[in-house]
Amino acid sequence: MTVSEEQAFARRLRVPVELVRVAKRVRTQTVRVEVDVEVRREELVVTSEPVPEEMGRQMAVLATDDDDDSDREIVLVLSEEVPVVGVQVQPVERVTVRTHRIDATQRVEVDLAREVVEVEGAREAPGRA
Repeated sequence: MTVSEEQAFARRLRVPVELVRVAKRVRTQTVRVEVDVEVRREELVVTSEPVPEEMGRQMAVLATDDDDDSDREIVLVLSEEVPVVGVQVQPVERVTVRTHRIDATQRVEVDLAREVVEVEGAREAPGRA
């Protein structure tokens, strides 16, 4: 007959305990920012000067009856600068998520069973009490 007894052993088993989600959300907020922007524009300047006498005589000689400058039109395009506002996304923070292990010792108790052989009506062997 074989007599057996339970023996305890310990090992570790990794089990999931919690699910964690990390999400990035974009929160829009209105921020009023005032910036002075220097702008330029063109203006038309007309300067009227009297023609010197000698130049006037030379021009009068060159002019003919076919030259009628009264309907002549000069077209100039004037321009101006206007401020332009734009928005640009710039990274401002770097977030790192990591886990770390915490080592601990836990005391575990277990009840062990042991088989015992009982013999009825047998005499005890000498030397056994």
